[in-house]
Amino acid sequence: MKRKTKYIFTFFLSLAVAFSGIYAVSASENAVYNERGNRICGYRQSDGSILFKPSATPRETGNDLHYLLCGNNKKTIVLPKKKITIIRVLEIGSNTTLIANGATVYQQDKKKPLLLNRCSKVNYSAVKNIKITGGKWYINGNKQNKRPTSTFRFAHASNITVKGCSIDTNYRCHALELIACKNVTVDKCKLLAKGKKVSNSLEEALQIDIATRKTSPTFKDSPQKYVNGQTCKNITVKNCTIRGSRGVGTNRTDTENNRWLKKHHSNIKIINNTITGTTSEAVALHNAAGVTVKNNKIFSQGKRTGSTYSIGLNVASFGKTSLISKKSVTITGNTIKGGRQAIQVVTYKNTKSGAYGSHKFGTVTIKNNKLYCKRGKSNCILTKCCKKVKKSGNKNHGW
Repeated sequence: MKRKTKYIFTFFLSLAVAFSGIYAVSASENAVYNERGNRICGYRQSDGSILFKPSATPRETGNDLHYLLCGNNKKTIVLPKKKITIIRVLEIGSNTTLIANGATVYQQDKKKPLLLNRCSKVNYSAVKNIKITGGKWYINGNKQNKRPTSTFRFAHASNITVKGCSIDTNYRCHALELIACKNVTVDKCKLLAKGKKVSNSLEEALQIDIATRKTSPTFKDSPQKYVNGQTCKNITVKNCTIRGSRGVGTNRTDTENNRWLKKHHSNIKIINNTITGTTSEAVALHNAAGVTVKNNKIFSQGKRTGSTYSIGLNVASFGKTSLISKKSVTITGNTIKGGRQAIQVVTYKNTKSGAYGSHKFGTVTIKNNKLYCKRGKSNCILTKCCKKVKKSGNKNHGW
């Protein structure tokens, strides 16, 4: 009986050894090596995706992940559900899907952003077709307010989706910056400023930016083609929780002798989010043509109740253009709290601050909103320079 048991044990042991050998061969066959070919940085899975393998040091880990993400070949990179520490900027290429559900990506270098794209083209073609899903993303020393940069930044890019990501920033910086981008969706993300608030700061957790030397310092020494006032188009922000000095903003600039004030972003949609501005507007849509703000909770905690910086939702055009009259502004189903106003929709002259402009928004619809204003319910809504304003079903309150 003992001999029979011994034979059975030996048989199963042999099977185990055989299968482990098969697995080792299979793993070796599926191994993906780093750029130099001297280190395994991932394993190709049955669906064709690559499961990233962190290395022994943050420098090697960052270099390996950067290598997998860069380049424009179609690829899917999956991060393991663990903390991944890097010490370099990750540059992401076109046609890339990055799945980071359950992962935490930590930038150890306080002075560097976490993820961006290399920019060698304009016309929204520097990179395209990128999807980033999940993960917690943060930078060492974030709360100390010493890092004037963005955690994620895309420039001159198109067809970008950022979904289910938790991206930290502070009150001087941006969690996500979009410079001259088109067809971008930000969905189910947490873009949260942390640390000490900065008095009177205007920095947005999500900045939708115009490409000029002033507004895009990363291009300050670049050729002119990168800073010709290119704007963002077709940007959708939905189902997110966002907090910053400002929450969300479309940017403009009066630098270079007002050269870029006629340039407007277009087709901006803000839907079903909770957005907080701690020192300024919660949502500041400057120079945006075609605006939809629907079913959001929008709160400005700004204390400058005599200024625009305390408005909950500020939609304003600063440069004379007929573009805004051809597109509508729709503000429906929101709860909005502000200081001077809950909602403002106005145009300004580009020559004198505070003077209303001669150009006009098209049809402005403000419907079924719950509005709160610190200067009294009669000041909840301010509209100027609009061809047609349709207001109904709004409930106005003091705050």
